[in-house]
Amino acid sequence: MEFNRKEPVRGTGQPARSTAALTVASLGLATDALVYGMAVPVLPKLASEHGTRPLGVGLMFAVYAGALVAATPAAGLWVDRQGNRRPLLAGVAGLVAATVLFAFVRDPALLIVARALQGAAAGVVWTAGLALVAATHSPQERGKAMGVALSSFAVGTLVGPPLGGLLADWLDPRAPFLLAAAIALADGVARWFLVPPDTVRERRGRLAEIRGRHGLVQVVVLTATGAALIAFLEPVLPLHLFTTENAGPGAVGVVFGVAGVAAAVAPPLAGAALRRVAPGPVAATGCLLAAVAMLALGGLHGVVPIAAGLAVVTIGASLVLTPTVTVMSEIAEARQPPAYGSVYALYTLAYTGGLTVAPLGAGWSMQSLGFDGATRVAAGVAVAVAALLLWRSRRRPARPPAGTETPSGIHEST
Repeated sequence: MEFNRKEPVRGTGQPARSTAALTVASLGLATDALVYGMAVPVLPKLASEHGTRPLGVGLMFAVYAGALVAATPAAGLWVDRQGNRRPLLAGVAGLVAATVLFAFVRDPALLIVARALQGAAAGVVWTAGLALVAATHSPQERGKAMGVALSSFAVGTLVGPPLGGLLADWLDPRAPFLLAAAIALADGVARWFLVPPDTVRERRGRLAEIRGRHGLVQVVVLTATGAALIAFLEPVLPLHLFTTENAGPGAVGVVFGVAGVAAAVAPPLAGAALRRVAPGPVAATGCLLAAVAMLALGGLHGVVPIAAGLAVVTIGASLVLTPTVTVMSEIAEARQPPAYGSVYALYTLAYTGGLTVAPLGAGWSMQSLGFDGATRVAAGVAVAVAALLLWRSRRRPARPPAGTETPSGIHEST
């Protein structure tokens, strides 16, 4: 099988090429999510045992997203000029190097370096992998293929925390990262055989293409808020569980695994709500639900109640993030041809912005105010965003009748 950038999408052998591309992208996203999740219950323990304060742990989590943002534009240029094979192989090499560093270093500064390397590798893999899927699938098949690839990311997110925590408890803190390195190596072998040198290229979206379109602010607010609600507790909740509940990495991993199950269940519920309610109120409900759960987490004791509280926060975050699909589609399809690439670029920037700011804010607020104070800060921000979303929803004009065209050029249909 071979990817040929001069060959049309529906050329001979296209099913084999598209299947290989989807396999490569799905494995890459699942591996990245698995390694990311494995680190959640283990890294705070390693860092705190070597004197790192909560703000330092927050920095360790934030640097992942910062490096991802920094690497993504360079990865896009690399894909444009040389295709997908080299970036995909370089991404998996960076991930292997990062996991080996996690396994064998204990100096907090080197752990931050490893985390940054992991984020940069993720930026390369996401850019090259999704570009490969887009370039090897027709427009009619592209949405379904992207959904399959992103679902694999959800699987890795679900499995990673409990697997990493339990391995650290049963064997050794290095065990999760050694397993992650082995999985990343296997992923690299798959990429070596499935992505030939001559790979297709896809024009990347540019944010200038959607400048000024209605709904941009809403996408940024929803995406950044949903990501921040998820990322806020990742560095500080493990520290809280270690110190107040005497929990080990295994228990912490199970707590975040329960949250992963909640994240898998919530989007269909949000989708059902969106068939009757506009995106703004659905997302505002998610913010308020997360705010209540954050306040409750500050006073809860016991691993089981805390796991339930985190699951509710995750459901709230899902209610915030799921409506972005609707709003992004409206923005992308407001003019023809649809600007899907530009909208996904905006989504990536907003999501990683939330992943960058939230851990730093969490670390600072816990260091200054304690865990209870940190959750109050997060709840206050969530309530403020909910109020903003409800205010904007009240100012928007009523939805036009089915079959009519909105001012932005979007045709409403039943």
